[in-house]
Amino acid sequence: MAILLAILAFGLCVLTLMAVAQRRQLATTMPSPPQVLPGVSILKPMKGVDPGLAENLESFFQLDYPDYEVLFGVDDPDDPAGAFALRIAAAHPNVRSCVVVDARDVGFNPKVNNLARLLRHSTHEILWISDSNTRVAPDTLRDLVAHLEQPGVGLVSSPFRGIGTRGLGGACESLQLNTFVMGGVSAAHRLLKEVCVVGKSMLLRRSTLSKLGGFAFLGRFLAEDQVCGEEVARLGLGVTVSGRAIDNVLGNLPVQAFLARHLRWARIRRRMKPAAYAGEVLLNPVFVAVGAALADRTVESLVLAVAVLLLKSVLDAAGERSTAVRRSLLVYPFLTLIKDLLVGLAWVVPFLSTSVTWRGNRFHIGSRTLLSPVPSPTTAILGRASAEASG
Repeated sequence: MAILLAILAFGLCVLTLMAVAQRRQLATTMPSPPQVLPGVSILKPMKGVDPGLAENLESFFQLDYPDYEVLFGVDDPDDPAGAFALRIAAAHPNVRSCVVVDARDVGFNPKVNNLARLLRHSTHEILWISDSNTRVAPDTLRDLVAHLEQPGVGLVSSPFRGIGTRGLGGACESLQLNTFVMGGVSAAHRLLKEVCVVGKSMLLRRSTLSKLGGFAFLGRFLAEDQVCGEEVARLGLGVTVSGRAIDNVLGNLPVQAFLARHLRWARIRRRMKPAAYAGEVLLNPVFVAVGAALADRTVESLVLAVAVLLLKSVLDAAGERSTAVRRSLLVYPFLTLIKDLLVGLAWVVPFLSTSVTWRGNRFHIGSRTLLSPVPSPTTAILGRASAEASG
């Protein structure tokens, strides 16, 4: 019992530090922007109609910024996201924009392939990579540029919060984003001084991207955002995080979709930092306490599990409220319990599986999430037959 108490206390203490780091990160003020704001090319890869897509895209045409362009990319001319983008762009002729329809690839990562196509049509030195399911405030770009223009900075990313959720899966996803994910990024940046980049929103210079090998290099990885941040740091440039959170509009997300997203991110963390990922179970005290209670089946262990759940619920509520997301306090014990148990069960999977399926193709995830195709059984048989014939 003493060891269990120590493990649970450790997890709750670290989670508290993460919550404090998150609150301080969101309180970060915008640095003084340059007198002349440089032009920016906004690259928005798209695939299908995301929840709230029209409002998401509209927000990028209402930026308080003097010189920018918006480039939307789809790989299929019949993708309805392209029509959405054209309609929104037509309502804002004062902002240069275009929809790029192209299916050429530079690697295995479909998002990076889309970005590489958009880059060919962009005109500015500064690039803002932004997902289509995000929504921003008018001063977001001004804030990002002010950070990038600080001496020695090479990349700026944005914290993001989950909003617009429906369904149990959406509620679990938003809670995970607004606490563990945002708190983890904040703690890595502020306390550990480590590079931690999530590609929902990244700002960097075209010349910096070129020096690290461009999108052709990043297209080899599943975690192209984190690899990009690490490579920028290797160039001797700073990688920082803005204090201005953007919105990730989630919509109606089934529990299966929540698990699928979390499993993909879990596989990424397992491959990027194996030791740190192994220790993540200690940061899930609800999962540990419930597991111990089920194994021990005593009143003491049950009381301990309930106490841990209530403490974790308080931390989750405080974390979300620091992002201005408010839900009934009565919801948190139930939602925290369901979410943490699902996350805990999913934590095991990356130790057993090192592959991911993307658009019908299966890839092995190697070191730093390097992708390599997994041949289908038919392809493997044909390959062996060809080798035997040539031999």
